[in-house]
Amino acid sequence: MINCKSCKFIHVHPIPSNEELYALYNNDYYQKTKPDYIQGNEKYIQYLNYTFDEKLDILEKHVSSKSRKILDIGSGPGFFLRRARQRKWQVLGIEPSPIAYNHSKKHNIPTIQKFFHQVNIKQIGKFDVIHIFDVLEHVNDPISMLKKSYSLLKRGGMIVVEVPNDFNPLQKVVQKVLGKKEYWITLSSDSKNSGNLDHINYFDFSTISDVLTRTGFKIILKESTFPLELFLLMGHDYIKNPKIGKKKHLERIQFEKNFENRNAHKVKRTLYQKFAEIGIGRTAIIYAKK
Repeated sequence: MINCKSCKFIHVHPIPSNEELYALYNNDYYQKTKPDYIQGNEKYIQYLNYTFDEKLDILEKHVSSKSRKILDIGSGPGFFLRRARQRKWQVLGIEPSPIAYNHSKKHNIPTIQKFFHQVNIKQIGKFDVIHIFDVLEHVNDPISMLKKSYSLLKRGGMIVVEVPNDFNPLQKVVQKVLGKKEYWITLSSDSKNSGNLDHINYFDFSTISDVLTRTGFKIILKESTFPLELFLLMGHDYIKNPKIGKKKHLERIQFEKNFENRNAHKVKRTLYQKFAEIGIGRTAIIYAKK
């Protein structure tokens, strides 16, 4: 791991080649690294749609185009695009994994089965919105991905990027107080993903914001998600105990549902935006304009 002075974010060294990433996402990722990902998330699709709606609410507020064309880079099984299509967006996904692609195809989600750098941008046109969720941490050149994304957006178009918020203040407190190692590093010997090429890059609110600004985007909003580290600081060690992890995941969902059920989602959004201001929350969500 290096804190790269040139890139201005933390990443593994050496950076894996395209060939290594082809092998991972064509043959291993949904087969070995996350074999239960698709089936598991289908069980929570109602909750996922709630989180997707929060993003789409913001996008629909800021995007004036009537065409509503959205591109999802690294679209996975197509969960986000399914919801966007239900809200009358014209959707297109780009996804290299054959397993994830086939799941999208099963739900009639238009998807290109390629890596993003293999896509001819002249053949897919321009978009009002680009969505990149849990992708930039996996690629070997995130800056090039963002530059290409910028070129695909219409004037005034928006990008929404979500990445794990790593090396964040609460994680550092967990390290000091509980004596934990850097458990969020997926290539460490203590990681449940040990031995797999999973996360290549590690961002926090500051570094992901800087990368977006350097590639030409103007940031308009930052939000976080629930800071899971709070559970660790309460004495619930979910890191190596899947049963505890599942229980805490359900509690986090219930926490957020309570705001929705009582029509208090504005309070929750304000809370998560305040978390973003001080750099905490499990993921960093950045909305930016071209």
